[in-house]
Amino acid sequence: MIIRNALTVFFMALGFLCFLASAVGVFRMKDFYCRLHAASICESLGLFLCSLGLLFYEGLDLTGIKIFLVFTAVFISSPIGTHIITKVCYKKSLNEGEEN
Repeated sequence: MIIRNALTVFFMALGFLCFLASAVGVFRMKDFYCRLHAASICESLGLFLCSLGLLFYEGLDLTGIKIFLVFTAVFISSPIGTHIITKVCYKKSLNEGEEN
């Protein structure tokens, strides 16, 4: 029981640090693409670590399986969304350059 709680706190703290690094990266990076990169990479790692901590806490029961399914859905959709946003922004910047 104590080891399970310690692992939960450890992984949740690491996940929080990744989310904090993501927030700092969004504010400190110089351009749009670097900000998206910082947010996407750190968010994915933070989500993985927090989900792992919650999975240790809950165990392999129905709630743990739901946590894993939510983690999988967000882990797959977040980088895809970031890629789509970046691609649209890049194409829009190319089209604006042609009009001038």
